[in-house]
Amino acid sequence: MIGKQIKKARLLAGLTQQELGKLCGKGVSTVSEWESGKRSPDVELFPLIGQILHVSQAFLLDLTDDPHYIERPSTNEEIIPMDTKDIALVRSFRAADDWKKKAVKKILDLD
Repeated sequence: MIGKQIKKARLLAGLTQQELGKLCGKGVSTVSEWESGKRSPDVELFPLIGQILHVSQAFLLDLTDDPHYIERPSTNEEIIPMDTKDIALVRSFRAADDWKKKAVKKILDLD
């Protein structure tokens, strides 16, 4: 059930229904209806909801129990899913100012 997955992902992300609604441009009652199964989000919202909650669309559609599921490309390149610590690091990096981002990139030899 999509609503159950949205609620699970929202709780994992540490957001309230009101916060998720605001980030999606919807009201708290809409999010509540999604989670209770009374309504489903418009299909156009799935990428945004997944991005906000840091989960895959496959997870939202209840196609996998892994919130960080990534469909493997046809190449042999290994894809390693992100855990909560990885997500926290990405969030910290995104919140950093340009000077800090440049320093991190230099340390990791990404320039």
